[in-house]
Amino acid sequence: MYYREVVIQDAMAIVGAQTITRDINISDPISKISVIYRKTNTDSTPVAHPGKMMISIIVRDGADVLFGMNGQDAQAMAMFTDNKQCGSIINYVNGQGSTQMAEIKFGRFLYDELLALDPKRFNNLQIVCQMTPALGGAGGANGTLEIYAHCFDEKVIEPVGWLYNKEIYSYLPVANAWRYIDLPTDYPIRAIMFGANECEDGPQFNVQHFKLTENQGKHILVDNDMIHYQYISSAYYDPWNDMVYACPDDNLAFDIYVSPHWERQSHLMDTLTAQGVANFSTQGCLQQIMSAAFGNVHQGMVFGHAPFGQTFLKTFGGDKIEDCWQIKYSGSGRLEIHDGAGPDLDEYLRVYTQQIRTY
Repeated sequence: MYYREVVIQDAMAIVGAQTITRDINISDPISKISVIYRKTNTDSTPVAHPGKMMISIIVRDGADVLFGMNGQDAQAMAMFTDNKQCGSIINYVNGQGSTQMAEIKFGRFLYDELLALDPKRFNNLQIVCQMTPALGGAGGANGTLEIYAHCFDEKVIEPVGWLYNKEIYSYLPVANAWRYIDLPTDYPIRAIMFGANECEDGPQFNVQHFKLTENQGKHILVDNDMIHYQYISSAYYDPWNDMVYACPDDNLAFDIYVSPHWERQSHLMDTLTAQGVANFSTQGCLQQIMSAAFGNVHQGMVFGHAPFGQTFLKTFGGDKIEDCWQIKYSGSGRLEIHDGAGPDLDEYLRVYTQQIRTY
């Protein structure tokens, strides 16, 4: 067969904070790696989004980091890369659990023959996952982790490079401040992603305006208010969908953490009675529930845009890998961010680039 799936790590128990390092003993080119992590709840009180438990995922060759993100941002980047979302189960019910999956996509699409991670090009290929189950979902400190690679098998290819996702800047927003972030010029830039996870308001409250320039600011590529850009970019990508389970403990406002941060809709229903459920809030990480049937499990879909608070700024056009921002020819590139008047002061805003790194 042309393709195969390889187990890097079978499902293993994670108790407390752990860092798991595994060698990637694969010789065939890898199109993507799937990191699946779960959390089992010991109560029904939401602590944070379950994706929060994956603190970092790194693919490295010795000291050379080939991919580096936290779990939530890795989920967002994977979805934005090819407009394909994996499943997201968010469960805050006692005795049950959440399942999240971050996909590390080395190609523009699954089994991209031009862009893939070729293990033969490296000496000590490893994946490192830092995970603390207590940081996400409801109460409890136990979870599981499993890792799979999606590889070429009998189909022989010679990839020229891979999608290289890395964090280039992070900071705590300050009301109305400007940030000037110089972009890397070593490889072509396919996209820029920036935002803060788990903010109680939408992305436009953290960032009110941003500008992308090249050639020492002489050439303006993008100059937009965040709220306007959310409308523009929503035409490029499908909404993010969560399957959510929660158990309100009274008939007052009950907050749960979800993935979409902008123009969110929800359809949570009581599973035991015909009681009505009021779903409030359309922006930020918190979905509010008010139900007369408190104590019962409620379930349903939550969907919307800006997953995990992230904004994706695409700098590519067609199918050719060279059809993206050839930044080295312009000499420089800069992202300017104007923080909002009332940003979330507790969540770091991170900036990532997705580059085409060649062998």
